[in-house]
Amino acid sequence: MARRAHADRTSFKLYKEEGGLVKEANYVWTEYSCPNVVSEGSEMCTGCRVKLPNYKYQSSPKCDHGLVGGPYPSDSKLYGSPSYLKHVKEGWKIREADELRAKDFQQKAISSMGRKPKAVTDAVLVSSDTQPVAVATEVKAKQPRKPRTIKVKATAEVVQPTLELPPASGQALFVESTSTPIKVTDVIIVKVKKIRCEGKEYYLDSVSSKLYGVSVNGVGSYKGRYNSESETIDAHYPDSDAEA
Repeated sequence: MARRAHADRTSFKLYKEEGGLVKEANYVWTEYSCPNVVSEGSEMCTGCRVKLPNYKYQSSPKCDHGLVGGPYPSDSKLYGSPSYLKHVKEGWKIREADELRAKDFQQKAISSMGRKPKAVTDAVLVSSDTQPVAVATEVKAKQPRKPRTIKVKATAEVVQPTLELPPASGQALFVESTSTPIKVTDVIIVKVKKIRCEGKEYYLDSVSSKLYGVSVNGVGSYKGRYNSESETIDAHYPDSDAEA
C-alpha cells in the first residue's frame, strides 16, 4: 500500500501576508495509493520498492512517502508531512480550496486500505484494487488557465537557380544569378499552457509536446519535448519550428 504523490502540475503553494502583500512559496503535493499490481503477500509493487534518499522529484515512485496510513518520511512534502507542518508553524497558510482537495485525496487513499487482493499462487500477480472510494466532500475546482499564444518564426532561404541558355555555336552557356536570396518567413501560432515539471514551471504546446521556458516577459526559449507518461523533459529533440 505504497503512498505516492500526484503529478507536479497538481501541487499548490502556501502563502503568507507580509506588509500588506501576499507572498507565495513552499509547494505542497497531494497523495494517492499506488494502483499497480502486487504479488500476494506484498505491500508494494516492484516500482515502489526502490527509494532514493533526498530524491527531489516528489511525484516519482523513487521518492519515499511511506505507506498509506503510516507516518510521513522526512523526504515527503505531502499535505500532513513533517515538511508541511514545519511551514505551518513558521506562519505559512493553506488556502481553503487546496486544503479541501488535499484532505479528499488523503481520505481516498486511506479508504483503499481495506480492499484485499484475490488469493492466487505465487506465480500469478493480482491487482491491489486500490480504486479511490467516493467521499462526500465538496471541493472547489480550479479554473483552467487560459492558453497563451506565442508566435514562432520559421525562416527558409530560397536561392535563385542557375539559368541554362539555349546552345549557341554548338556550346551550352550558363549564367549564374547574382540577385539577393529571397527570405520567406512563416508565422506559426502556437497555443501554450503553463505546467510544472521536474520542480520547474514551463509553457507546454500540447499539440506538439514542446516545452518553452518561463521568462519575465512571458514565454521563453524552447527547452525540449515533454513526455507525459514519465513527466520528464527530453532535451535531445531540436526545435523543428526554428529549422531553416
